[in-house]
Amino acid sequence: MKIELLYFDSCPNWRRTLNDITAVLKEHRMPPEVSLVKVTSAEEAVRLAFPGSPTVRVDGVDVEPDAPTTGFGLACRIYSVEDMNVGWPPKEWIAAALDATLG
Repeated sequence: MKIELLYFDSCPNWRRTLNDITAVLKEHRMPPEVSLVKVTSAEEAVRLAFPGSPTVRVDGVDVEPDAPTTGFGLACRIYSVEDMNVGWPPKEWIAAALDATLG
């Protein structure tokens, strides 16, 4: 299983997201192996289909159920969670993506 955290340096939420991923992995009794993918240019963002920072993918699939498929670039990502906008994916989405991959 490959877990990726795509981000850019000035994103204020990527470290919190990394901590959340690590916590979920610990809850699942899995090694805390996360590939950090630093996105450094608009061209790279398009090539990686990067909808913003932070983005979490499990085996190449975004943890957001209705992840954006357009509008890639270097921007902070906003997640709509229970009628609120937050700057990181909820731990429940990360856990659900792991569970779906594990079967």
